[in-house]
Amino acid sequence: MNLVLFTGDECDICHEVEEAFKNRFKEELDSGEADIINLDEDEVAQQFWAENELPLAPTIFIVSDEKKLITILDPMQLLKEASPAATSGG
Repeated sequence: MNLVLFTGDECDICHEVEEAFKNRFKEELDSGEADIINLDEDEVAQQFWAENELPLAPTIFIVSDEKKLITILDPMQLLKEASPAATSGG
């Protein structure tokens, strides 16, 4: 299984999610178990995005080794985890 983040060029929140993703999943990125793909630059990813009717970027999801969609994760949850102020209530 692989963890994937789809981002885009014209997406401010994508940059924030990408940084949080890099921090949270550094080991997975280094080992090849996770990947960050820019939808504006990858036609194969665009086709996968359309075929699976994924939400607009930023989109985090898990795929099988056969490139089948397993589940979609909430990118805003990743931002909440990355921001202590968001969870401290103050």
